[in-house]
Amino acid sequence: MTQITNTQPKPRKVRGTGIYLGDGFTFKPSEEGQSSQCNVKNCKGGGKTWETTGSDPSLMVSLKCKKSSADAYAELAKQFEALTKDLRPKKPLTLPDSLRVVNEQGLQCWLDEKQGTLTFTGTVDLSTNSNNWQAEVLRQVQLVVRRLPASDKFNKVINLIKNGGNK
Repeated sequence: MTQITNTQPKPRKVRGTGIYLGDGFTFKPSEEGQSSQCNVKNCKGGGKTWETTGSDPSLMVSLKCKKSSADAYAELAKQFEALTKDLRPKKPLTLPDSLRVVNEQGLQCWLDEKQGTLTFTGTVDLSTNSNNWQAEVLRQVQLVVRRLPASDKFNKVINLIKNGGNK
């Protein structure tokens, strides 16, 4: 009995470009080209970050977890933290509520005792205050000056700075 062996390779899918010229057809595989991803970083759990190449490079992040995961959000958040640790801003995007000493009438003030800094933001609705926006800004500045001395946190930090602390 003779055993027949097939020596031809199994068919496989290949990306590429097919070109019809008259009655002929040619195919050019694109596997040999440069990778469209560079600076690839993987993390535990299946997350991945990379930069794309080309005329408009982008930074890409891919997160992955099993659908049956007990806490999918926590797994994805851990991956995101691990993959973006080099991208974190130097200052927080939003200041924590625990540092806020004023929050009223379009004005918010945050006091960071460790840094000895005061940050304040004001919001002026130009649709209702278009003619007297300067008066509204002045009102908010006056509100800062009136409200801050009433804050124990603010007085504590000011006194520390006056007495030579927090340098």
